Amino acid sequence: MNLLKVSLVSFFVFCSLLLGSTIYAATDTTADIGKVILLADVNAYDAKVISQKGNEVNISFDIANGAGVQSGIKYGVSLIKETGGAQSLVDEFIYQEVLSLSSNSTIKKNVKYIAPLGLNGEYTLLVTIKNESGMPMGMVTAGKVTLVSTVKTIEILPETCSLGVVNEKNSPKYDLIQGVDIEKTENLKLTCTILNSTKGIVSASPIYETHYRTVYGEIVSQEGGDINPISFKAGEKKVVSLILPKATKPQAYDVKVSLKYGEVDTNSVVAHYVLRGVSATIQNFSLDKDYYSKGEAANISFVLSPSADNFSESRFASSALPEIILFSSINDDKQKECINPINKVITSDINSGKVDLVVPVIANCNNPQAVIMLKDASGNILDQKSLSFESKKDNEVKNSSNSISKIILIIFGVLVVAGLAFYFINLKRKENETINQ
Repeated sequence: MNLLKVSLVSFFVFCSLLLGSTIYAATDTTADIGKVILLADVNAYDAKVISQKGNEVNISFDIANGAGVQSGIKYGVSLIKETGGAQSLVDEFIYQEVLSLSSNSTIKKNVKYIAPLGLNGEYTLLVTIKNESGMPMGMVTAGKVTLVSTVKTIEILPETCSLGVVNEKNSPKYDLIQGVDIEKTENLKLTCTILNSTKGIVSASPIYETHYRTVYGEIVSQEGGDINPISFKAGEKKVVSLILPKATKPQAYDVKVSLKYGEVDTNSVVAHYVLRGVSATIQNFSLDKDYYSKGEAANISFVLSPSADNFSESRFASSALPEIILFSSINDDKQKECINPINKVITSDINSGKVDLVVPVIANCNNPQAVIMLKDASGNILDQKSLSFESKKDNEVKNSSNSISKIILIIFGVLVVAGLAFYFINLKRKENETINQ
């Protein structure tokens, strides 16, 4: 009977190992087909400072999405200083992670933010959520932090900064976030007061980084810009003007400016500007579901904007919008077409800002890969987006399959263990009968 006990114990161990891992079944909570989606229903919640050690701050927050699946979501931390009742952005850090959010989902994040060295005083930390086109989606205050400088550095004083167009009549000043529009033949000048808190002479070089539309967008090529080192005396506070580099294609941009000396980077300031000319922007792009069955209708919803120089305070008249052609496709993760590709003129739609396309699904579509592109009549690409989504329904099928596999394994294990037990019981009985004889 000892063999039987061993067999039974083995059976229970076998079952406990199989059942020890929790089986998760995702719930499909996608939006109704054909529902109008005006903007992304994404926001940040419950942000808080968890801990701080020197200039290193740990922050937690939630990112929640409502109806519709969203992709291309990014998050960042902004350090805000209040001076005389006015607020100024002292530093901003954008994390490289790009998120895709299912319908009615929430993601919890814990991040580390390292403030620039040399900052002193009380600051407010904000968590901001935007997409890669820079469309604001959410903002929440994480709390206040007190920074104490342990190293003397150079600091750009952001509250003193302004923009100007070189050789513009009357030399008007523009705010950093105003988005002053310039021609390709013009240059933009940044003027800031910079403080050298060190006890020695320092030579620092300007560093530039140009982003598509906002600092949340991709880094793009740039031309020009002052690069000559700037010398500061010990304890000197000096007004410095820099000619900024420019991007090469008409659109809105953010140029991030900082100084570097030795291995030390100063805090940065961001100047927003518009390079004039014909452009178009896909502000937001979403699908109504993350899985489609053949015969359904897919709702492709996106928000568009015309040329970036088309705004009320622009220095010149906005650029005329030419014929805009939209291309869109949805493939599955095996690159099989889920819809017939779309090519259509949308010049009139782009002025209204929003486009909804309802298209028939021609094949089952797991993990949809969606592409949208705007072109002019000559075929030049004005903007494009590629988004990827993970199908919860696909995961549900996989989990269900795994569950069935586990059940089959359990049944197989029961049969094996029972067979072994029966074999050893019969063997023991025969041995007893032999002894009795």
